[in-house]
Amino acid sequence: MDWGTLLATVSGGFIAISGTVLADRLRQRHEKDRGAEERLVWAYRVAVRGELKDRTFSPASFGWDAWDGRERCPVCREELTAGA
Repeated sequence: MDWGTLLATVSGGFIAISGTVLADRLRQRHEKDRGAEERLVWAYRVAVRGELKDRTFSPASFGWDAWDGRERCPVCREELTAGA
């Protein structure tokens, strides 16, 4: 029996299993962190919706037909230029 082959096989299996366990733990930790953040965002969204009641919250509310992501409302534009 060749002990080198057996040792290499066992070592390779150990490394593979260790890598899988480590990747799984890191993924679970990341999912837990992300879940907490998503829950805070959802709570904020619910609060905003509660304040808006039946009013719409869309680009049309700000006087725009569409929004390309670069335009800002006058209040936000002032804050951006004041902070620069």
